[in-house]
Amino acid sequence: MNTDNRVVLKIGTTSLVTDGRLDPDKVDRLCEAVCRGIEAGLAPVVVTSGAIAIGRTRHQALSGSSAAAQQVAAALGQGLLYSALRECFAARGLETGQVLLTPHDLIEPGRGDRVRATFDEMRTLGFVPIVNENDALGVRNNDVLAALLSGFLRARLLLLLTNVPGLYDSNPLLGGTARRIGHVPRLTPEVEAMAGGSVGDGGTGGMLMKLSACWIATYSGVRTVIADTSDPAVLIAADQGADVGTDFAPRPTRGAPPEAGRLWRAFRTPPCGVVTCAPAGLLAIEHRQPLRRIQVTTARGQFRAGDVVDITGPDTRLLARGSIRYAAAAVEFGCEPSTALLVSSDYVRIRED
Repeated sequence: MNTDNRVVLKIGTTSLVTDGRLDPDKVDRLCEAVCRGIEAGLAPVVVTSGAIAIGRTRHQALSGSSAAAQQVAAALGQGLLYSALRECFAARGLETGQVLLTPHDLIEPGRGDRVRATFDEMRTLGFVPIVNENDALGVRNNDVLAALLSGFLRARLLLLLTNVPGLYDSNPLLGGTARRIGHVPRLTPEVEAMAGGSVGDGGTGGMLMKLSACWIATYSGVRTVIADTSDPAVLIAADQGADVGTDFAPRPTRGAPPEAGRLWRAFRTPPCGVVTCAPAGLLAIEHRQPLRRIQVTTARGQFRAGDVVDITGPDTRLLARGSIRYAAAAVEFGCEPSTALLVSSDYVRIRED
């Protein structure tokens, strides 16, 4: 068991921003939670969202969803976001440092050592790292970045703070009698099916994206909790195993866990389509071999080359998930029978039985 005191706390846009502006009460609550964690002996790494939502208020042309508009909004909002957090932590006697990352900084050979040295030195000197996806260069997702970082740093906990108190068996933001799931001993497709997407929260996440992060973190051996931000003691409570939010246990694996790059390629987004295997494809997945066109019977969805897809058997059971190398139309009509649609380094097997 990991005895390190390092924890990764990721906070969502709605937990920091109200109507496109940083909410002082929400910022203060985050800083209080982190301070209490430090007083309890933890070494938190904070991953924040919100830069795009803040930056969009700076110019009316940035309200659109184009990649360029989001990147410019991130460039404008990032400084405002970090400045507010720095001042709030400084008022409590804590120094912070800003770290802008992309997943490639954590998964590509030769880059990780420099990143690790930065975080190790910041912890030695007592600085609190404030991390954000470097969205000015390309918008991705901070939940996934936090999950990769938690595995990279071998953290003992990933805490995903959001605007709902965990995973429910139906979407609580749409009303009804949704029931919170307290503990998930093993993340499965059936558990994932309970989640819905984001509901107008101004962010780029939603519960499905948080579960994508949970796949990455739990496969990396990191216990993960999804909870809301209402209680400043949430970090301590989650670390101690109290009944807050939804607790996802680390996933037991046979042998070494998948490497971070494979996890990112397989789970960086919710799936965009489904590829169904013939019996020969089942054997290829079982033996972690490339999945070829001749081993596939159907492809459903409007996926593009590089998108994440589910891989199922003839009985529709989910077998694996990964990044496909060809668009749906090419899979159906354009690929030679021997073409490798997914290679073993691009998918993760989910079913072990």
